[in-house]
Amino acid sequence: MLDDLLLNDDGLVPFGDDVATHALMGRFGNVLLVNGEPRYSLSVKKGEVVRFYLTNVSNTRTFNLSFSGARMKVVAGDVGNFEREAWVESVVIAPAERYVIHVKFDSAGEVPMLNRVQLLDHLFGKFYYETDTLGIVRVAAERTERNLEASFASLREDSATKRDVERYRSHFGREPDKSLILAVETKDLPFFTQQIMRMDSIYFTPIEWTGTMPGMNWASTGREVRWVVRDAATGKENMDIDWSFRRGDVVKLRIVNERQSLHGMQHPIHIHGQRFLVLAVNDVPTTNHAWKDTVLVPVGFTVDLLVDLSNPGHWMLHCHIAEHLTSMMMMGFTVQ
Repeated sequence: MLDDLLLNDDGLVPFGDDVATHALMGRFGNVLLVNGEPRYSLSVKKGEVVRFYLTNVSNTRTFNLSFSGARMKVVAGDVGNFEREAWVESVVIAPAERYVIHVKFDSAGEVPMLNRVQLLDHLFGKFYYETDTLGIVRVAAERTERNLEASFASLREDSATKRDVERYRSHFGREPDKSLILAVETKDLPFFTQQIMRMDSIYFTPIEWTGTMPGMNWASTGREVRWVVRDAATGKENMDIDWSFRRGDVVKLRIVNERQSLHGMQHPIHIHGQRFLVLAVNDVPTTNHAWKDTVLVPVGFTVDLLVDLSNPGHWMLHCHIAEHLTSMMMMGFTVQ
């Protein structure tokens, strides 16, 4: 489990008593954790292949996870396997997302588990890199008794997933049935914050990897910031949206993260009780599908989903950044 905590000299930085703080960017922690540990460690043998089940449980932070010098492939996502395994250099994992990866440790020594991201200094308009070591994998000189080189080197296909996805392929080319716009509204922000944010709105980094405006972010609460999910067809927002479907419906949903705003942010959009396929990002079709229930929508991006509505009940769609959720970024829908 990947997480972070926001600490000061007295311990955990307090949450707001009656309204969320950090409402603009979300609550980024300054101590990064793996399985609750700030100094995670794992011991393996040389040549061993380790299967990691990754879950991001942080309030806000999107991780870019890698193992320095180790080969890695992604096997599965939130709800099931990919159609085929794929080599990756790193895994981008947003709050509430899950991935299964296989990592092979070929050389003895210490392999750092890294979170390496590119940040934007909003005040001076400069990009810079930041690398955090989340943990250490200690690889012994003794070689594992199991020779997994051949199976690891092969990128296997999952025939069950391919057959399942194929049943829905006729829906891929349809026009969207529903569209949502992600936006933000602000009021009564401090004058200095407004001026800096207006200057900063010339360019938004697609993903805010960490809290680069901690003071202004802390001072923004749910009283000044309202995050919005808007039905593009009706103009209804958040919990006023009243979508209703029948069990077995297959709905193509387009989600647009609005670029023209005072402060754009990425949004990990989570749909309760159902599963979906990511069909395209910015009109670029997905070529390797896995069933998911959470998708990261960066600033200015458009994501097309195919939602399999198979689970009856009253459900929620929301941003999984906790401070955005408490600032009203949620809607309900019914499957009858």
